[in-house]
This record gives sequence, C-alpha cells and structure tokens, in this order.
Amino acid sequence: MVVPGGVVAYRQQLRRKGGVYVVAGAAALGVLGVLLIALPGRLTGLIGFALVIVSCPLLVAFGIPLTVSASSIAIGVLASLALWFALGQWAAHRATKQPIADWRDWWKTLWPLALAMALGGGGGFVLFVLGVL
Repeated sequence: MVVPGGVVAYRQQLRRKGGVYVVAGAAALGVLGVLLIALPGRLTGLIGFALVIVSCPLLVAFGIPLTVSASSIAIGVLASLALWFALGQWAAHRATKQPIADWRDWWKTLWPLALAMALGGGGGFVLFVLGVL
C-alpha cells in the first residue's frame, strides 16, 4: 500500500508529471513568443521568434523560417513537444533511481539537456538573424 504524501507516492508523482511539466513550460514559452511576434516592432518580433525556437527547437530542422507551411509548422511543433516530453520523462526516471528523489533532482538532470536543446535551436535562430540583419 502506498502512503499518500509518502516517499513512494512522491516518486510516482515525479515520474507521472515530469514530462507534462516540461511540455507545459515549452508550450507557455512558445505562446509568449507568438504573442511577442504579433506585437509591432522588429525587436519584439526577434525576441518572440527566439522564444518560439527555444520552445520548439525542431522547427529549424523542418525549414522554419525559410519555408513556412502549416504542415511543416505542425510537424515541427509536435515533434519538439514530443521530444520535450521524452526528455522530461527521462529526467524523472533518472531522478527517481535514488531512494529519495524530489523535483530538485529532476531539475539537476533536466537542465543540461534542456539547455543543449535550446542552444541547438538557437544556433539556427542566430543564422536566421544574421541573414535578416
């Protein structure tokens, strides 16, 4: 029997929600980026686009911003969110290998890989900005 609020229940919660939290964070960042793109101004557009690329780094692999079609955007967003979910679940699994695990352990496992994903998408963004400016 699992004690509510106990160590085992906490580990199960971490494993269930790790990927969902990462996807929610990426989606929120993407929505903020889209809102900034919609605002007038070149700087807000560039910042918004940077946030969109950080939240969906695989968009660059699908040709965004050079070719824009609804299907390439949809596939890029879905693939990016699936990758974020897998990364969050993997971090939750790694963090809960210890007998007592918490969200700090999950974050310690997640942040280096999340940074690498963001920088990978950011590399494509930098190339885009250099081409625009």
